Amino acid sequence: MAWNIFNRFYYGKAGQADFTTENLPANRWQLFWQMLRVRLSSLVGVNLLYALFCLPGIVWTVVNLMALLGSAREGSINLIENGLMTIYLLGMIPCLAVAGIGATGEMYVLRNWARDQHAFVLSDFKDAVKGNWKYGLLVGLINGLSLFLVYICYMFYGHMSRENWLWVIPQMLSLTVCALWWMINMIIYPMMVTYDMKFKVLVRNSAIMVVARLPWSLLFLATTSVLPALLSMVYLPYSALIVALFFLLIGFAFNGFIYASYANSCFDKYLNPRIEGAAVGRGLRQDDDEDDEDVEDPNPVI
Repeated sequence: MAWNIFNRFYYGKAGQADFTTENLPANRWQLFWQMLRVRLSSLVGVNLLYALFCLPGIVWTVVNLMALLGSAREGSINLIENGLMTIYLLGMIPCLAVAGIGATGEMYVLRNWARDQHAFVLSDFKDAVKGNWKYGLLVGLINGLSLFLVYICYMFYGHMSRENWLWVIPQMLSLTVCALWWMINMIIYPMMVTYDMKFKVLVRNSAIMVVARLPWSLLFLATTSVLPALLSMVYLPYSALIVALFFLLIGFAFNGFIYASYANSCFDKYLNPRIEGAAVGRGLRQDDDEDDEDVEDPNPVI
């Protein structure tokens, strides 16, 4: 029995019936909720796999929290004066780089599920990491550098603005650039596991899509990143612990599923119609019989 459970986790559970043509969702909103309902329990397995790549960041965060508590006992909890925040963000650069590698495997599985395609959790996760780890590592490094640099810029320009308020302009600009990069993260990982593109083309295309649908991009970034951070700081018993457990159990994969669904809609609107032979509207009800044919991904990476 234990061996059968392991095989099911590695290869997935085959033989499950797909939607009939009549029952297929008519739009992206319906597809998202139907696939979320079907795959909700499976998100836990994907989340646990990705959490393994997040372990360095988790351990580093715990170590710094312990140092913060130690400073609090000594009566000094100023993160700026004692340099704890600078040290923490420097250490998070390699941690986020490792997490970026795991994000490629997570996003490949979630991208398939978001458009009603089958994916073997462990094997497809592993193959996606093997085929895309270089770009995933590079994006993760930029993620870590973006947080460190925006913190340095924010503190420097904030100090300068005490003498001249015009320094607030570059201070806010640095925050805007950082937010734009993290919105690009929502698109660039699904794009790198779907299309064979050079890194600069991935960044350019992702940035164009994010800006073209800026209200939605801001909404998804706020609900998946800003809102949980604010909730963890709410003065309620164990609020931060509840948010942390949510992400360790399912939160990373849940956010990734939202990003994958959003990215699929962007690809159908801006990219797939420009690629000969690319399928548009995967998982959605098609009016023409010809659209029901299964077309392979254009220039798949893996």
